[in-house]
Parts: sequence; structure tokens; C-alpha cells
Amino acid sequence: MDILILGNTKMGNNVFLFNLPAKDTCTPTSWCLEGRDGEPACYALRGRCKWPPSLKGAAQRLELSQKPGFVDKVVEAVNRRKVKYFRLHSSGDFYSNGYVEKWINIAKKCPDTLFRTTTRRRDLTKLIQELNSLPNFIVRESLDTSRTTPEMGLPFAALSSLKIVKNSDSYECQNDCPKCDYYCWENSDNMHFKEF
Repeated sequence: MDILILGNTKMGNNVFLFNLPAKDTCTPTSWCLEGRDGEPACYALRGRCKWPPSLKGAAQRLELSQKPGFVDKVVEAVNRRKVKYFRLHSSGDFYSNGYVEKWINIAKKCPDTLFRTTTRRRDLTKLIQELNSLPNFIVRESLDTSRTTPEMGLPFAALSSLKIVKNSDSYECQNDCPKCDYYCWENSDNMHFKEF
């Protein structure tokens, strides 16, 4: 199993990913589970993310993340592949304080890599804020129609239709990372995106 996944068409070949099983690690809202006319709105619960190889890989990464030596294995993979942009959890989320601490250590050992993620894990706010304070890591709080107000003291990633997007500064995700020159890795601004 490859620890890291090469980015998709949207993210381009400069991005590597580390994904976990969505429902096993995140705190889904009703929008995530039923926001598309009773079907999951979260892309990690539909489409390619539901294919058996994707599910198997995410489950294997979760298991790996719980073992001793995880930090060193990820650092070695990042350095070997000379990763510039790292997207953590396009599927899944932080699942414990210890797991967040592992990513703090990984980011500190990979200062030339820019990391970004979104989270819903308000129960882990203190350590996630520490992770976000690192110079090479951006964590955005994920907002949707079930969860419209940020509470974690982080920048947000929100649906374009939310009132907070209309009432604050944020940039719109172009859904094409090479085209926008990896803006959301380089800048910790609030962001918004169209529901897809």
C-alpha cells in the first residue's frame, strides 16, 4: 500500500493526499449524510470514494496511523517524493488528540511541505489550533447548511450559499488547483465552494 496518494485531476500532480474512512473518523452533519435530496452530499460518501479499492486504502491508512512508527513512515514518504503540497483528509478527519499530535510532528519534520485540511472536529479544537499555528499547515473549519457558524478560531471552508460567505471575505475555490496556483495552500484565507 502506498501511504500517499497522488492528486487527482482537480488537484494536479503537485499534490499528494492522505485519506481515512469518512464516517469512521469524522463527525458528519445531516447535510453530509442527506443533503442531496436524502443522499450524501459529502463527496467522501459517494462516487469514487465508495469504490472498494478507495475504501480498502482508507481503512489501511487508518490502521497504519494507529501504529508506532507512523510519523517516521509519513515523513520518509514525503521526503522521498519531495512533496510540495499535501492535502490531508479529502476523506476522513482527525479522530483523536494523539492523531493530531502525530500530524504536528510530521509537519514540523517536513518544513518545506505545505499542508492543508478541513475539519469538523470541534472536540479536538485546542490541538487543531496548535496544528494550524504551524507555518506550513492550514486547517479550515468545514461549514455547511447544518453547521453555519465557525467556532474553532480557524479560517473556514464553506458552501457558497451560506450567509457567512456573503457577510465576510472569502475566496471561491476554482476546483482546479494548478489554475489558481495552489492558493489555498499558500494563503490561510477563508474559502467557499459551490455545492456539487
